[in-house]
Amino acid sequence: MDSDYIQHIRYKLQKRLKRLNSADFQGFHFTLIQVWGFLQENEITKGILDDLERRFPKVEEDADKTIAGQPQVGTTESENDTICYWVVKKCATSAKADNEIQVGFNLTHESKYDACIEGFRLTYVEPLFDYIDEQIDDKRMTLVLLKKFKHRCEWFRREGMLARFKDDTGHGEKLLARELYEYLHDQGLQFHIEPQSASGRIDLISAQSGKDRLVADTKLFNPERGQDRGYIIKGFRQVYEYTKDFNESFGYLVIFKTCEQDLAFPTEHQEGGIPFVTHNNKTIFLVVIDIFDYPESASKRGKLQTYEITPAQFVEALA
Repeated sequence: MDSDYIQHIRYKLQKRLKRLNSADFQGFHFTLIQVWGFLQENEITKGILDDLERRFPKVEEDADKTIAGQPQVGTTESENDTICYWVVKKCATSAKADNEIQVGFNLTHESKYDACIEGFRLTYVEPLFDYIDEQIDDKRMTLVLLKKFKHRCEWFRREGMLARFKDDTGHGEKLLARELYEYLHDQGLQFHIEPQSASGRIDLISAQSGKDRLVADTKLFNPERGQDRGYIIKGFRQVYEYTKDFNESFGYLVIFKTCEQDLAFPTEHQEGGIPFVTHNNKTIFLVVIDIFDYPESASKRGKLQTYEITPAQFVEALA
């Protein structure tokens, strides 16, 4: 799964952690600010942290208690990882340069400032970095792969894919889905095609024995063929139900647009340019792949008819 890219990100993470480990109490806070900036600027690490914040919002209260003088640790790994995230975030974004020393003192009761910083690092910084490292080649890399697949289709495979679709429109959805299967297979992802779940058949789920699985479904968008707004909403509901059946937090709806009409999801919730809808602790990413062969260049097309689907319309369909 793009192992060179993963290794590159991990190398950068290791360098930042090394900086934090070598910083003394006088420079630790400012180094933490810089490292936090890196984590927020990188698409992969920011996505991992944003996901952690969305899934456990109430844990922020434990971080507030920690900074106020009552150190908190989680009873589970997930809870503890989230506490670490909030503590590091609040310290890195605070104007107070001694929060880390105070938290470390409440943990260790050491009189030396460097010993307090060491306690802070071991309790909150290192577990957070361990969590990020474990997540890099899981959910966030899945989104990166799907984005690369989207670009591959739109930039290099548009005409061929559309031609195959038109040659057999009755099986067009499955033909285009196979393009996705082939790509993910080439990236080293192990998966099962159309496994049975309580909600019916899902297009694709990766390595069912693993702890982090890719739950994905493909749909066509072509209103003239009846694959319109309602059809996409139905696909969203299917993916949502699949995430419940397989106990996964993430699902991916991959939509092949084979028509001139535009498809838009008016939401501010995006990750790396890919919109998503979150409901009941399930996050569904909406990846639109435009393979329509436009007769004119973008500058000459004029205004396209746009079909919008709001997050509220998606959620209403789940009732």
